Amino acid sequence: MPEKGVPLIQNYTPVHYQNMGKVWDIKSSESGIVYMAADKGLIEYDGKIWNTFKGSKGFTRSLLLVNDSTIYTGSDLDFGIWRKNRYQAFEYTSLYPFKEDVNDFIEEFWDVHQLNDKIIFVSFQNLYIYKDQQLTRISAPYKFTASFVDHDTLFFVDERDGLLIFDGFSLNQFFNHPVENSLDILGIGQNKQGLVLVTKNSGLYSYSGGKLKVLNNDFSNKLKVAKVFSFEPIGNSYLAFGTVLKGLYITDLKGNIIHHINKHKGLPNSTILSLHYSPAGKLWMGMDYGVSAIDLKNKLTYFYDYTGDFGTAYTALVKDEIFYLGTNQGLYRSRWIDLNNDAEFNRFQLVPGTEGQVWSLMNVDNTLFIGHDQGLFTLKENAVQKISDHHGFWTVLPYQNYLLTGNYKGILIFEKKENIWTFLKKMDLILGSCNQLIIEKENILWVNIPNFGFIRAVLDENLSPEERLIFPAEDFDGNNLYLRKSNDEIQVITDKFQYTYNSTDKKFSDKTKITNDSKLNGLLSVVYQNTNLHADYEFYSIYNGFALKYLRQSEKQNPIKFTLIPKKIEAFNNDEKLLLFPDATVPYDMNHINVEFIVPNQDDVLYQYKFKDGDKWSEWVTDNTFTFLSLKHGSHSLIVRASLHGKITDEKVISFRIATPWYRSWYAYLTYVLLIVLAFYFTRVLQIISLKRQKKLFLIKEKNTLQMQAEKFRNEIVLLEKERIKMEYDQIKEQLKIKTIELANKAKDNEDKNRLLVILKDKCNMVQKDPSTSKIRWNEMQRLLDSYLNVEDKTFEIQMDELHQEFFKKLKENFPGLSSNDLRLCAYLKIGLNSKEIAEILNIQPSSSYISRSRLRKKLSLKTDEDLYDFLNAL
Repeated sequence: MPEKGVPLIQNYTPVHYQNMGKVWDIKSSESGIVYMAADKGLIEYDGKIWNTFKGSKGFTRSLLLVNDSTIYTGSDLDFGIWRKNRYQAFEYTSLYPFKEDVNDFIEEFWDVHQLNDKIIFVSFQNLYIYKDQQLTRISAPYKFTASFVDHDTLFFVDERDGLLIFDGFSLNQFFNHPVENSLDILGIGQNKQGLVLVTKNSGLYSYSGGKLKVLNNDFSNKLKVAKVFSFEPIGNSYLAFGTVLKGLYITDLKGNIIHHINKHKGLPNSTILSLHYSPAGKLWMGMDYGVSAIDLKNKLTYFYDYTGDFGTAYTALVKDEIFYLGTNQGLYRSRWIDLNNDAEFNRFQLVPGTEGQVWSLMNVDNTLFIGHDQGLFTLKENAVQKISDHHGFWTVLPYQNYLLTGNYKGILIFEKKENIWTFLKKMDLILGSCNQLIIEKENILWVNIPNFGFIRAVLDENLSPEERLIFPAEDFDGNNLYLRKSNDEIQVITDKFQYTYNSTDKKFSDKTKITNDSKLNGLLSVVYQNTNLHADYEFYSIYNGFALKYLRQSEKQNPIKFTLIPKKIEAFNNDEKLLLFPDATVPYDMNHINVEFIVPNQDDVLYQYKFKDGDKWSEWVTDNTFTFLSLKHGSHSLIVRASLHGKITDEKVISFRIATPWYRSWYAYLTYVLLIVLAFYFTRVLQIISLKRQKKLFLIKEKNTLQMQAEKFRNEIVLLEKERIKMEYDQIKEQLKIKTIELANKAKDNEDKNRLLVILKDKCNMVQKDPSTSKIRWNEMQRLLDSYLNVEDKTFEIQMDELHQEFFKKLKENFPGLSSNDLRLCAYLKIGLNSKEIAEILNIQPSSSYISRSRLRKKLSLKTDEDLYDFLNAL
């Protein structure tokens, strides 16, 4: 542990932890999360977020941490257990059965301990043993004033019976109080001589060989004045004492003060109510106002000027075990040993004559050179002497027998004559504010001019640049550029990268990224280089003070274990947020996810992640919260890991599931199937209805069509019937005409016959009267009869021609070669007369009729198998 300076202090006011009141007890888990018992309940702090939980009504005084999910606490008139629910929030359950009892006193439970499988709650009056959900009460012999554990042994301090040891079943006296007074023992430490007893008001006691002795040393006397309120061993080598009046003391086991830290050195106040040393190397303090944490593992320590004693430091030097500090107020000095943090105040003294801004210090030939805003000074044998009135000396560099000094306007050269340094000249060709000068080798000089760049100058024998190389500041990535010579190499350092000069190529070619192992608060950008003060320390300039880095490594340095843990899973959308538990199912309308992981109470941690089904890690980032928008539905497994000081933690996996959207869920698909079935069913029903309607319409239409057709057919039939009737009528009329003609002809024939008969009678009468004329008369009668017969034959033929005029017309159109006799023969054949009947009508032989038929078949081009009768009737 560095002895010089104050370790880094982080202060937290009650506003940080929601004004939960005073913090009476502090514990930390193996993961690094810190838990605190406060007036208004339980506090959880992971290094970034404070969470508070309210339990019992009384002030919470003590806590026992089992793990990050189970905590026991004691409070005023209550004690109980805290358990985390699946949303990672603590819920309190009271175990104290006597809250409703009215007694003469109210039990306050200031301690909770674990002894094997027993949880023990301690008040002034009783101790309660909690095991297997059963409580056993053991009363104090008189009054318990304290209880604590040392090396797995549980001690109780009774106001009357002294120091007691509890074995889990009974209290056994370890030793009684001295006769002269009752010791208010607060805790026990151990060294090679035995036990060291820490009391509240009586300082320190030692116990060895069964004998109790007062430690009358300086530190014990200081504790009597300071009034100890809390005590905590720091590992196996140091002890921490929280006091009411003087703040914090840290000592080794011999009682040597390593650190004395109070309000003058950075604490909010000097009353320390509770102490806890965490595995992460931080000493946590609950104070009268606020909470503080001191990083004891950090090699950086600080000297802040809280009281205005010395200002902001820019340079420092150790010479003859005297520490010299150049600040904006002047040059200060103190003994190197006085930088040890064992005193209440810093011990710096201003060197008279150096008031003002001091930029640099350099020891040349046992003379301290002071680069000052008002000129160049020397300090030798406590005497300050000004050797130049030029303003603003940034740096002093011995070179051969000269001094090269960079100031506001360039480089001034001094030489030593007769043991006195005098101004020689100003270097040519280099102008501007030169705040760094470095010799690369022999006659090669490097110059840093802020906001301009760097110059590499080769000096001639007159100390003038004969060759210059200029490297503009714009060529370097980053801010706060400064020069450094390391292992004979010239390097340019920025806040991001380191560049190395290549003398062969005459350019800065090697660029590497800078990683800082330790975080330095408030580093001044004006000061460009740490200073090696001592074999064990480096100097850094910071705002309102300075810092030292302890270079020596501890002989036995246990590596700090750090654990990556999930803190919170949260789903959200535009309207609301929802805390989740691991393996939770998230509604699809809240498929934006925040996942928070942390390495508790560690600085400079980097985080990265990937999904289980992915093959690429994200970039390393300092943000420990990852946000994922519009995740797809289904199961997701997020893998996260962290990196601290180049070491990578084990991977942590957190799983969750985005619910399937309702329109893709099984019941949605079932609904879709049902809808499809219903749609198909209704479509089918509609189709059937439509088909029925169409069929009905078709039938109606068909019926109408049929009715129309029937009506048309009826009309056609009527028309045909009319036509038939008309034809029949015409035929009948024609037949009537024919018959009328026939009747007329018959009548005429009859008349002619009658007349013929009359004529014949007259002829006969004439013959009778005149026989001589009989022959004449007979010939006349013969001629008259022949004439009548010829007329009658032609009449029949005329009648046949008149009856078959249409038939004859068709035959003449189709067969123009037919004669009138052929036409008459066709008519006879059509009406069904056979050859014999035709022969009789034509007064010919039947054979002639057969011959006429054969001739007719040839004229009609009929084949032998075609019937002549059917052919004629088909026309």
